[in-house]
Amino acid sequence: MRRVTKKTQTTKKKGKAKAKDKTTTKPKEKGKQKEKTAASSSSLKVPGPAAAPTSRQNYALPNPNIHHRHRPVPLLRGPIVASTAAARVERLVRPPLLFAPNETAPTNAYASTPSLTSRVGKGWGASIGAGPVWQMVEDLGWFQEAEKYQQQQANLPEQAAQVQVVCEERMRRPRVHADLAIPDDQAWIVLSAEDGIAYMPRDGGLPAAPAPPVSCNFGPYGEQTNVNLETLETLKLSQFFPESRAHVFNAGASVLGLDWCPIHPDDRPHCAYNYYLAVAPLPSRAHSPEIGVRVPHPLRACVQIWSVSPSSGVEGPSDDKGEMRCVAVLCIESGPALELKWCPLPSHDPLSGPPPASPRKLGLLAGVFEDGSLSVYVVPYPPDLASGQLSLTADPVYVRLPAPILRIELEEAAFCALDWGNSELIAAGLANGVIVVYNIGRALRSPSEPVLPIGYFCAHQSAIRTLTWVRVPDRQGNGPTVIASGGYDGLQCLTDIREVGGYVFNRTRDAINSVTYSPYLSAVVTIDHENTIKSYSVSPSTLGRGHALMDPGGPVWSVSASDYHPQLAVGSADGTCYTTNGLRATRRGGYVPFLVHKVYQLDYSRTEGRFRMLDRLKPREMAERAEGGGGAWHPSVGVQRVTWHDGAGLTAAGMLASATGSGLCRVDLLEGRWFRDRCPYERVEAMRMEVDGMEVDEPEDNDESS
Repeated sequence: MRRVTKKTQTTKKKGKAKAKDKTTTKPKEKGKQKEKTAASSSSLKVPGPAAAPTSRQNYALPNPNIHHRHRPVPLLRGPIVASTAAARVERLVRPPLLFAPNETAPTNAYASTPSLTSRVGKGWGASIGAGPVWQMVEDLGWFQEAEKYQQQQANLPEQAAQVQVVCEERMRRPRVHADLAIPDDQAWIVLSAEDGIAYMPRDGGLPAAPAPPVSCNFGPYGEQTNVNLETLETLKLSQFFPESRAHVFNAGASVLGLDWCPIHPDDRPHCAYNYYLAVAPLPSRAHSPEIGVRVPHPLRACVQIWSVSPSSGVEGPSDDKGEMRCVAVLCIESGPALELKWCPLPSHDPLSGPPPASPRKLGLLAGVFEDGSLSVYVVPYPPDLASGQLSLTADPVYVRLPAPILRIELEEAAFCALDWGNSELIAAGLANGVIVVYNIGRALRSPSEPVLPIGYFCAHQSAIRTLTWVRVPDRQGNGPTVIASGGYDGLQCLTDIREVGGYVFNRTRDAINSVTYSPYLSAVVTIDHENTIKSYSVSPSTLGRGHALMDPGGPVWSVSASDYHPQLAVGSADGTCYTTNGLRATRRGGYVPFLVHKVYQLDYSRTEGRFRMLDRLKPREMAERAEGGGGAWHPSVGVQRVTWHDGAGLTAAGMLASATGSGLCRVDLLEGRWFRDRCPYERVEAMRMEVDGMEVDEPEDNDESS
């Protein structure tokens, strides 16, 4: 210690020492007392080793303020029909009507120019409703089949002569698998109601007994009415809330598979503007599937086809809230579905004209089932079944599907998740952490040919819970090529099928239940620590950059993003279905709040044995940091699946379907609104740069680093 004292004293500057001697008034100390005092003072002044600065981020991006948000950079510039034509897109002219034709107008694409991207982005930032603003809705989805269709249309003489080409929905989402024929050994068989009930959900304690009804309270808080919903029974919430356009129905048991069926725009008038929803309940409420464990085959289960159709006896389509009922029950023997996905492009037969002798197909429905298989079924068009039975009675038609048109099984592991890249490209996740990619186009046309994977990637250390395609093309216009996945190991990976391995962009201590891609955010939206919903950019300039979007009140079951708007839907274990705007302003603290909406909340009383569904809940503003806390909820109240409708154009962009663990499912038509009911840039035509308009000052936006 003395050596340190001497070294410290000798390093002091003489000028400073003299200044201290002049200012001090204490007497000088001598001998050992002086050395003791110096040693004690030096021990306080000697600094320790400086700690190296730590950082959780592995990137170097400008971050001028913790409240700053980088504006999303679009990955696509918009549709390009021909080199000599300026492609434009569609937008709605009037509020959409679900059960009537809607008028559209050509407009500039969201990502056509950087200035237009900034203006439309600021316009979406002023949206504070639970759903999308209908004036702003635009299709940003990309499919390789659309590029081929647009090239064929561009070569036509009448198209080449046009100066401006409007890229309509029929061009962006063309019909696929029109020549797909059903083999004779896979024909559909219509069953009687007595035989079809054997495939329906049943009571867990009594295998032969049907599922009991669900007792639930509906209506305004404090004035609720108890309703017992039987299996396949529906309820209009407009009888409790006059402005509501929501429908509630009972599927019979907990639902894990839920998806909307796409319909071609030319055939919507011929199907009376019906919207079809596939619902896959479990065999009973007590049934709990085990990931990676295969059940013996065959095992009876069902997939229900529900329709939202026009109401009878309504004068005008603007006042029609619609009717919902189960029109068909697909009886299968692959076990219950763990996930369902329709082919993302319309794959049904033309619906115009009288019904043919044999039923037409509604589309291709793929799923991963509890027997460990990945199967693709051809679903029949419900009105063609049973010679008009649907128009005479409200009971559904029970159809037995003997075998899927395509069935894939692997010896090493069971399938756990899947997603369509386009009409022929499917990615699936296995229980051993492997991502496998198939091109099923040739197998669908020639069932005798073996189905071999075109990619086999070891991405996770345990079972893959969810995955999604990042639907963007490569430089040659092919694709998609990138897959985002999440597993029970807590890893979230990006895998390029042109490479050998994947890239881990986030790691958590929880299982990743849902991953989705949003073209508006140019990001993968998934789950982070403490149940935070976070978006991770996939743009090259901000690759891996994350932004927190919302903090649900419980563990997250499902996240859904739309191709038509930036609204995100989240299903949570606390029984709440949330929505929020993902394309917010770039700075926090502006005059436009960051709102998180509760579409509804489901509670369960253990003492009374009944549920309660709450509506008209007040939105809350997102906190600056994730809110701590937790709780214990009954497993039946969890919102296990949410999905936006991306298959019916701009009209149905606000339709949201959700399913809970109790068997109660719900369909909502959500609408958005501007902040203070004021459209940015005065009107949509000015925002889209169709006409000259005056910009609105927005002090909360700072484009220094956008």
